[in-house]
Amino acid sequence: MLETDPVDLLIADESLEVTEGARARKVLLLDAPALVERAREVADEVIVWCDDLRERELVPAEVLVKDLSAALTGVDLVWLRLPKSLGALDEYAELVATHADPEVRLVAGGRVKHMTLSMNEVLQAHFGSVNASRGRQKSRVLHARLPYPADPTWPRGKKHADLDIELWAHGNTFATTKVDAGTRVMVDKLGQVGKLVGGGPSTAATEGGALQILDMGCGNGILATLLAKRFRTANVMASDVSWAAVEATRLTAAANKVRVDVLWRDGLTDFADNSLDIIVTNPPFHIGNTKDSTPALEMFTEASRVLRKGGELWCVYNSHLPWRARLNELVGTTKVIDQNPKYTLTRTEVR
Repeated sequence: MLETDPVDLLIADESLEVTEGARARKVLLLDAPALVERAREVADEVIVWCDDLRERELVPAEVLVKDLSAALTGVDLVWLRLPKSLGALDEYAELVATHADPEVRLVAGGRVKHMTLSMNEVLQAHFGSVNASRGRQKSRVLHARLPYPADPTWPRGKKHADLDIELWAHGNTFATTKVDAGTRVMVDKLGQVGKLVGGGPSTAATEGGALQILDMGCGNGILATLLAKRFRTANVMASDVSWAAVEATRLTAAANKVRVDVLWRDGLTDFADNSLDIIVTNPPFHIGNTKDSTPALEMFTEASRVLRKGGELWCVYNSHLPWRARLNELVGTTKVIDQNPKYTLTRTEVR
C-alpha cells in the first residue's frame, strides 16, 4: 500500500466531514494513487486516473481507467491532488463538470506553499460553489460543487509560423502549446543534430539502415516533429512518463503530417543496448513540485548503454546545473553548443 501524506489525509478527512460520512456511489481519484484504500472505505466503486506512468504502475490494475471522460459517468465524488499546472487543473475541472454526476463534489488538496488564488479562479469557471478549508499541517483543500457542463476546450492547438509547426497540448502537457525558453535553445540548433553520425546510422546494424532518433521527455512533441520533418527516412520516436505529453505529441505529429512513434514510457529501460543513434532531451529536474535530478542522471547512464558508439546525446538544461561534467563522466565527450544565463545546450559523443 502506498504511503499517504498530510495532503492525502486532509482530502479524505475533509471529504467525510462535508458529506457527514455519507457513502459515495462512485469515487474518482485524480493523480492521488495513495488514496485507493481510504476511498474503498467510503465508496461503492473506486476508479483511478494518473497522468504520470510511474504513479499509475503503483495502482491495482482493476481500478485504473483508460478513458477518463467515459469513466466519469456516475462519479459523485472526486479526490484530486492539485496539479502544478493551471492548465491541468482546468482540463480536469472541465471534464468533471461536464461528464460526472450533476451532484458531484470535487475535493482538491495541495501544500499551501504551492497553492494560489488562480486555482480558485480556475475552479470557479466550472463550478458554482468553490470554497477553501482552513488547512492543516501546511496543507489545504478546495471544495467545488454545482458543476457547469460545457463543450470541451482541451486539447488545444496553436500554429507557430516562424517554425512552420502546429503544436497541440492537453492541460498537463509541459509548456502546453508554447515553445518554452529551454526548448527554443535546442530548436535553434537542430540543424546541427546528426552531424557526428553523418546524417545516417552510426553503425550498419540498424534495420533498413534508417537513423534511429529518440526525443525523450517529448512534452508537446515539438522536437520529435521538427526532427521527423528534417530526417524524412529516419525512425523518429518520442517518449514521456506523462499521458498528456504522449497524447499531445501524437496530435502534433498528425497535425504536421509526419510519422512519429510515440511511447508512454519511463526512462530507457525497454530499449536494447546500442539501438539508437541520437537522443535529444530537455530533462526534468523536478518531480511535481519537488526538485529532483535523479531521473535525469539515471537517464544519462542509460543513454550510454542504448546509444551506439559515436552516437549523439543532445541535452538542454538549466545553466546552474553541473551536468556537463556528469555527461563527460557517464556518457562521453561533451561540448557546449550554446549557452545563456538560464540554459545550456550540450552535445555528447558516445564513447
